[in-house]
Formats: sequence, structure tokens, C-alpha cells
Amino acid sequence: MLPLLLLLGIAFMLYSICLTLYRLVLSPMAKFPGPKLAAASMWYEFYYDVIQHGQFYKEIERMHSIYGPIVRINPHEVHVRDPDWYNELYAAGGRRRDKSGWFVGRSGGQSIFGTVHHDLHRLRRSALNPFFSKSSVAALEPLIQDKVNKLGHALSPHVESGTAIELHTAFIALTLDVISGYAFGNSFGLVEKPGFDSEWKTAISSMIEAGISNRHLPWLADIMMNLPDSVAATISPPVAFFLKIQKDIRKVVEHTLASRSEESKSPRTIFQELRDSSLPPQEKTIERLMDEGLILVGAGGETTAQTLAGLTFHLLSNPDKLHKLTEELKQAIPDPQNPPSWQKLEQLPYLRATILEAHRVQAVITTRLIRIAPNEALQFREWTIPPNTPVSMSTHYMHLDANYFPEPYRFDPDRWLGPAQGLEKYVIPFSRGTRACIGLHLASAELHLTVASLFRRFEFELYETCYKDVEITWDGFSGGFSPESKGVRIKVVKEIS
Repeated sequence: MLPLLLLLGIAFMLYSICLTLYRLVLSPMAKFPGPKLAAASMWYEFYYDVIQHGQFYKEIERMHSIYGPIVRINPHEVHVRDPDWYNELYAAGGRRRDKSGWFVGRSGGQSIFGTVHHDLHRLRRSALNPFFSKSSVAALEPLIQDKVNKLGHALSPHVESGTAIELHTAFIALTLDVISGYAFGNSFGLVEKPGFDSEWKTAISSMIEAGISNRHLPWLADIMMNLPDSVAATISPPVAFFLKIQKDIRKVVEHTLASRSEESKSPRTIFQELRDSSLPPQEKTIERLMDEGLILVGAGGETTAQTLAGLTFHLLSNPDKLHKLTEELKQAIPDPQNPPSWQKLEQLPYLRATILEAHRVQAVITTRLIRIAPNEALQFREWTIPPNTPVSMSTHYMHLDANYFPEPYRFDPDRWLGPAQGLEKYVIPFSRGTRACIGLHLASAELHLTVASLFRRFEFELYETCYKDVEITWDGFSGGFSPESKGVRIKVVKEIS
């Protein structure tokens, strides 16, 4: 037995040595600059992502400061930092772009977010595109405004009580109520629950955080998701809550697939339309539609809510900017109970600049987005990137690049009313190309309607909140805050007539 183990050990050592030599010398990737340790082993990324908890995005930025605009960040992938090359990697039209199966991992399942191959993604997305077009979102505006009004109604009693509110939780309740009403026909009703049902925020944050280790240790996710409910509740309440959400969405999908003849004349939901679409039968299974539902809830809840919370913090921290916005809103909205349409709100210069600056300075999406061109070589300056090579870029540091945005961490909507207007192409919160975020118009409507309604109706002040509470300190796809952060807490000072 001992000689066999010894032989296996020697064989493993020889294999590791040969693999390392290949990666460092013979691989087509060997020509790209970068740390030798990162080129030799995935353990380099594992250390920064898992051991150091989501710090690899910072290490990538450090690599660029040493090695230049293109860096080999692991044995298989190069990362590019050049905003003017963004449209080449995240191409539109008929140019194929796959995702990295390793990077996607278990996230998204069979949803459009989790779909690796270009053609299958195009098929699945084509069925969802009509629901997220600008015209469809405009038709959804009464639902969005209703949820915003209900959030305002929930905030109103705090004028008298003087109690503090954690806004990230409140905004997650709002965005989840919108997407659940649109997707399933029945809103979760979170804005009307005490404390805005903070369990949702905890569960979503925990799932984002778990994604860091699940990418490197996929078997860990498989174990956790297959635990009995009682065991999951003991080990991790957020996992147990997520499993409950999964079951609830499954019931909605099952009911939708089985109840065609029982439907009323009420507005049709996303899943009713998917069921009746021209998608092939294998694309309409309960499991696949359940995955689509889960990703709509997850993606539809977190990032817009975080942007709203960050925007509120920055406005309340800059009274002069807040004054400019509220004066514009008072002129545009004489009656706070009768707000204008999303289309009209988009025409308000300072509101538009405020939202654009919030996207930039908050830089919510911290992850790199990997794309693979399966049938073409990509040319970046003097570097030829072979077909099927994973290539990534990150918008987080692009939005905070002092070469384009002086004093990049300073919140200043006025920069978008002057010479910086031509730099809007470098603020890309929803990515671009064939895999750009499908919910960009929905997010825009939610942002405009919420900011306009709440800041026209209420006067707020920060409560025991400072920049460290909104500073992104780790990457879990969307950026995470310090464990010490208690979120963006505010008090409602008064209602404005």
C-alpha cells in the first residue's frame, strides 16, 4: 500500500511540475504580462477571494498598476483596463460572446444570467426582451409608482415618531415588490410589513457573499442547497430562507403552467407569457423557469436598492447638491401627490445628473465580467488574444478613474452639466452588448420615480451614518460593505407640501 501511495505522490508532483512549466512557458497565454504565481495556479485567486474575502478585485487593480493595461490574472484569463476597448469585448450585433462556465458556476442555474453559450442565451433572452423594453416598462409605471407611494406611506409615520430607518432594507422591499408583482402577478408586499421584512436583505446579502466561495468550491453550494430544511435552518438561517423562496417560486411556476384555462383578464405576468411563447418545450420546464424566477428576484432586488441607498447618503451628505435637486423637483412637481411620468422625469437635468453620478461614484458592480469570443481573435493594441480565451473587464474602477473623473470619490452631479458630459460613455452600470443587463430600463424607471417622489415629499437627515457605512470593501458581484456598517440610516424630518 505504501509504495502505491508513494508512486501516486510522485506522479502528482510530476504532473504539477509539468503543468506549471506549460502554463509559464508553453501556453499561448504565456506571452501576457502578470505575476508568475497567478499564471501558474488558481490558488492565487483563491487566496484573495476566499481567504481574504472578496479582495481579488483590488488585487487586479494593483496588477494593472504594475504590469499595464492587459494582465494575465490566472492561468486561463486576461483582464483589460482600457475604457475605450469596452465595446470591443462586450460587443453587440452578431458577434458571439460566451460566458465562462467556471466563473458562472452554480449562479443563475438555467436562467439567462447563468447561460454560458451565446446562441442559447440569445434564444432565452429573446423571450424575455419584450417585457423589459422601454415601452413595456413605461406601461408598468403605475405598478412602480404604486409601490413608491406605499413606501412613502410607510415612511410618513416616522415624522412624528422620530425613529430611524435603514434605507437599504426599505429599498430592497420596494424593488422586490415591483419585480414580484411584474413576474408573478402577486407582489410580496414587503414595503407594508414592519421593518420592511429585513430577512430578505439578510438572505440576499448572504447569497451574494456565498457566491465568492461557491465559485471556487462548487461542491459546497451543492451540499448546502440539498440540506433538509431543519438542518439548513440550524446551520444557516439565510440558506433556509432562500430554500423557502425557491419552493415558493416553484409553486408559482407550477401553478402558472397548470392554470391556463383558469386565468382572468388581469394583466398577464412574465411567466404566463413565457409559458405561451415560442420557446421549445425543454425551455419551459418547471426547473428552468424556477431558475429564471430566482434570478429575476435576486437581480431585481439588490443592485437598484443599493444604488438608491448610496444616492440618498451622498445627497444628504452634500446639502448644496440636495438643495439644487429639491428646487428642481418643486418646480417640476407642484403637487407631490401627482408626480409626472418617468419619461418627463428623465428630462429633468439635475435629477438625471444626480442618478448618473450615483451610478458612477457608488460603482455598485465590483465583479469582472468574463467574455469569450469563440470564433475570433481579439486585438487589444499590440496584443492578439486567441479565440476561446476568457477576457474580462471591470467597470468599478473605470467609474472611479481619476484620468476621466477628477476627484473620483467626490459626489458631484454638477460635473455632468459641464465639460464631463462627453464622458457619459465611461459610466456603464448595466454593461453593454448582447449580454447587457436586461433590467436596465426597469432600474432607470425605479430610480427616477423613487428619487423624485421621496425627495419631493420628504425632508430627510442622516442618522449615525458616515462614508464608511457605504464604502465598498469586498466584491461579491455587487460590492459589499464592512461588517461594521449598519447601513444608511435616516430620520424623516418632515413632509413637504
